[in-house]
Amino acid sequence: MILVTVILAVLTGTMYNNRRVDDVSRRFDDVHRRIDDLRADMNARFSELREDMNRRFSHIETRLDELRSLLQEKTRTG
Repeated sequence: MILVTVILAVLTGTMYNNRRVDDVSRRFDDVHRRIDDLRADMNARFSELREDMNRRFSHIETRLDELRSLLQEKTRTG
C-alpha cells in the first residue's frame, strides 16, 4: 500500500513538474514572438526614416544645384 502511494506521489509530482516546464517553454516562445514583432516594427521604422532622409537629401541636393547655377551665372556676368 505504501509503495502504491509513493508511486502515485512520484507520478503526480512528475506530471505537475512537466506542466510547469511546458509553461516556461510557452513563455519563452511568447518572448521570442514579441522580440520578432519588435524587430519587424523597428525595421519598418528604419525604412521609413531612410526614405525620409533620402527625400530630404535629394531636396538639399536640388537646392545646392540651383545655388551653384546661380553662382556660376553671377561669376560669368560679374
